[in-house]
Amino acid sequence: MTNENISFKPKLLSDDLEYHFNNLDEIQIENDKVYKLAEKLTDLAYPTCEDQYDKRWEYFYISIKRYKKIIAVPVWLMEYNNEFFITIQSFGHLHIKKGDKGTEKFYCDIISETLRFAPIIIKEKEILYHLIPYDIRTGKIKGQYILDKLLSHDRKKTILDNYERHLEKNLCVKDISLNEYLNIAAVCYKASYQKETENLSNLEMYKKWADGRDGGMLSIKDWDSKKEFSEWYHSGVHAGSHPFEIVFSWHQHGIHLYPPNDSSSYYGLRVTNYAYAWDFLKMVDRLIKTHVPFNAGKLNDVIDFLAGDTYFTVNKIDDQNFIYIPTKEYEEKYFPYIEWDEIKVVNWK
Repeated sequence: MTNENISFKPKLLSDDLEYHFNNLDEIQIENDKVYKLAEKLTDLAYPTCEDQYDKRWEYFYISIKRYKKIIAVPVWLMEYNNEFFITIQSFGHLHIKKGDKGTEKFYCDIISETLRFAPIIIKEKEILYHLIPYDIRTGKIKGQYILDKLLSHDRKKTILDNYERHLEKNLCVKDISLNEYLNIAAVCYKASYQKETENLSNLEMYKKWADGRDGGMLSIKDWDSKKEFSEWYHSGVHAGSHPFEIVFSWHQHGIHLYPPNDSSSYYGLRVTNYAYAWDFLKMVDRLIKTHVPFNAGKLNDVIDFLAGDTYFTVNKIDDQNFIYIPTKEYEEKYFPYIEWDEIKVVNWK
């Protein structure tokens, strides 16, 4: 069976789904008819996984028409607290409760079309390999094939060797003042932003790149007092703030520089958003050269990422993901290196 001779005729178009799922917000439905359709769908298969809190079904499929072609799209369903949560991959999410609120026929059609397509898959699962387009199929690809800039493996080894030798020195620092903290932050800024730091004071650099929610850190009276900095730090008044996020990021967190404390006699440098990974690496290099007692959290992971040795997911919502576009350019440049996931289907009853 192929796309050309499949007898199934979808009622919905991809344009219908794109119109109704026009943002990332979960669509709330309180309608008994839609709820019963969701129940009917779960009756077709055993849960993929189940615990005391919820049941999940992975994967159902809905067939739709796109650009005059019939395609299949994965559908996930979860039952939690007598409510249903449905995800239509690449399109959107439904949250279904019992109730008598009116709803558009479209939301009934989403589930009824999934139900109607089920016998086709039960009869011949392999049809999905013809119907799921590669911009919807999921997989993974190594960073070396998609990153514009890569860290050479020679440079990777040099950095790791230098860092290992740095740790072997067992450099320590116990108590610091606010000025000492800003001095080390300035070392990091100058390493990464170079010319942009010219003629800026340590405080000006901090205010330019840091999160801004300093938790009262900049209100310490004596910036040279180790005692005042320690009292502020260990008081916990900065909880919920980000005084140590020296490079701010709107997505996740940027780069943190943690001061030494009662449990660690060194600074801690960490990057969360890998968009700042190269800046982080420059900071690590400079801190090593200036003999600053510090630990670089997950340095190996960051370096593997920059060298292209880690995987990006394909067509998934993830921190490190790659969206495959079905064009000739992508087919030639990326397709040979993508490791596509096996196509899975729910365990039918």
